[in-house]
Amino acid sequence: MKKLIILFTATITSVVCLGSCGRTQTTKPPQTSINTSQVETSNQESNDILNDWQKEVLAAEGLPTEADKLTDSQLKSIQRIYEMITYLNDKYDEEFIYAGYLEPAANQTETLYAYPRLLGNDYGRNTVTVKATNDGFSDDYSDRSIVDYAEEMANDFMKDYFDSDQVIAFFRVNACDIEKKEVENGNFQWKLGVSDIIFVNEDICNADQVEEFAVNYAKWLYEHELDGRHRINIVKDMDITQITYGEISDIYDYDTYIGDYTFSFGSSKDKVIHSSSFDSNVKETEIETYLSN
Repeated sequence: MKKLIILFTATITSVVCLGSCGRTQTTKPPQTSINTSQVETSNQESNDILNDWQKEVLAAEGLPTEADKLTDSQLKSIQRIYEMITYLNDKYDEEFIYAGYLEPAANQTETLYAYPRLLGNDYGRNTVTVKATNDGFSDDYSDRSIVDYAEEMANDFMKDYFDSDQVIAFFRVNACDIEKKEVENGNFQWKLGVSDIIFVNEDICNADQVEEFAVNYAKWLYEHELDGRHRINIVKDMDITQITYGEISDIYDYDTYIGDYTFSFGSSKDKVIHSSSFDSNVKETEIETYLSN
């Protein structure tokens, strides 16, 4: 009998591209969330009794919904899943949708994946990770607000720079050691690292102009002490405002995709590492020289 492990890649909404027009067809994972009545049923007389929410998860995986028909490992997993999703609901006083689980192993921390019902999954972009610790659980939900804040600031800068809405940036967190309340005057103190994927229309930024934009964006990032890896993608014949996060990987294969320019700050913030698909060379430039271009 299979173990109760729902892999992250299998539970996040899948996207199938239909041609090169950018239309998508989506298949969503089971919507398994906890409401108040289900929480009340968690006062079980025995750990072998399953509540309705746990049965929904088991049924979605094609597993038995009776405790005595589960293996010891499966029963333990479904109990831990319930503990972890309840931890999220109670901590943030909002409802989270279960999206996946990894059981503990030699080189693997016990992990739950979920997302807030109010925000939706957004192709995995809103995924919250809960990990087991020695004294309970930890999660990364609080990181979301500061990443959203940084993303909004960057998008405002880019739209002002081009005086156009034909540019967009999508942020994902790489490392975070700062809370939003600690950000002063938009300064992230080099405590937030992101991977941002930017799309810009060739009409406002072509291959000859992309490095100039990259330098100005690098100046903005340096001023706000925001770290990470930044990829600027140039496309043509597309309405940038219609691009979704889930479509990103498909766009690289579209006929409308032209190329990219990538840069990041060195670990000591004294160099800029940059490359372009237009010349295929990776370069390191002293930061003062790069920012003075």
